Amino acid sequence: MTVNEITAVAVARGLIHPAGKTPEATMSAVLYSHARAHAGAEVVRLFEPGAQRARRGSVRWASSTTAGARARR
Repeated sequence: MTVNEITAVAVARGLIHPAGKTPEATMSAVLYSHARAHAGAEVVRLFEPGAQRARRGSVRWASSTTAGARARR
């Protein structure tokens, strides 16, 4: 899922109540920080590499079990 999709689902389910103008940016920062701080995190970042960073628009977030299933295919 993209950050926009995750944020939309979280708002629709009432899990978050954003007060700022950029809830997607906040969600992205939280997901990235969590995945980086916890090596065995349940949420993993999937992306296509670019020249120096991830290719624009290629970042997706998935559960580690879903990501593992994709890697095995």
